[in-house]
Order: sequence, then structure tokens, then C-alpha cells
Amino acid sequence: MTNADLFEGMFEDAEDDPLWVQAGLMAGAPPRPASKGHGVYSLPWLARVLPVVRSADQLVVALLLYRECLLHRRNTVALLNGELRKLGISRQTKYRALDELREAGAIITEETDNRCAVRVTLLWFP
Repeated sequence: MTNADLFEGMFEDAEDDPLWVQAGLMAGAPPRPASKGHGVYSLPWLARVLPVVRSADQLVVALLLYRECLLHRRNTVALLNGELRKLGISRQTKYRALDELREAGAIITEETDNRCAVRVTLLWFP
């Protein structure tokens, strides 16, 4: 028996594994911010999002979404109203911004049982 025989078929299903898929999605993501109080945003991503959002408050929603994805090293996160409320952003503004981003193809949203969070998948990672 050769080494090739030992590993034959061992990794055939690896590409379907959710962890493998997640790793592939995050492979091109920028590094995690150094601390909770800071954000790191790529200029290509910012250039892509700016034409989509219609106000500074909507831009803040997009930036917080991007930051949450980096902090958690996932492209799907819960976007909490409390985080936005601390910055004076209403939940109505959050949902308007998410609608704009969804229509542009930047995100996919999924309602949760928790009334103050929506799960958002960020599709644009430069």
C-alpha cells in the first residue's frame, strides 16, 4: 500500500464542508481590527458602497456591518439595533440602508426571531 492509497478519497467531500466554504469566503477578507473600538475598511470596498448609500447614516450602517464581519471573521453576522442606537442611528435608517445594499447585490438579509437583530450576509469583500 502506497501513501497515495492511504489518502485516496479522504478529501473528496472537503469542499462541501461548511467550515471549508466559510474559510474560502473569508480568505480574501482584510485583517481583523486591532481592537473593538477601531475599524479597518478597504478603499475598494468603500468605493463600491458609496454610490449605493444615500446618507451618512446609511454609510455608518454599511461600515458597522463590514466591521462586524471582520471582528467575527464571518461574512454573515447579526446587525444589532443597540450598536446603531449608540451612534444615533434609528432602526428605520438601518432597514433603509439594508434595502439599498440588498438591491445593489451587496448583501443578503434573513429575519431572526430576535426583534432587534437581522442576520446579514455581506457579499462584497474586495
